[in-house]
Amino acid sequence: HVFTGSAQGPKQYTYISTSKSWEDARSYCRQHHTDLAMIKDKSENTAVAAVLVTNQWAWIGLYRQPWRWSDGSDSQFTNWGSGQPNNYAGNQHCVWEDNNHKWNDKPCSEKKKFVCHRGE
Repeated sequence: HVFTGSAQGPKQYTYISTSKSWEDARSYCRQHHTDLAMIKDKSENTAVAAVLVTNQWAWIGLYRQPWRWSDGSDSQFTNWGSGQPNNYAGNQHCVWEDNNHKWNDKPCSEKKKFVCHRGE
């Protein structure tokens, strides 16, 4: 599943169907692509959702410190699901996206499939 980004950015998103923790997913993406998926606007968010398998959640490169992308840049664009982020049990510091484009904070140690990006 490779989706080429929209005209304003050369990002390519790739869905990885192996389940890993957020940190292991980031390491994999940095080794084989550029990084875990970073999403700067609505069109990129749609591009990520387009590579997700139906009814499947996947890690993206957002984490709480406060909310930043895995390259350390601020998160200007967000697309949280209803009632999110809620930091349930005080340990939800990483983020995944569903195929309806919505984001949810989850414990970083949970093993999930993930989306990498290649490009800028």
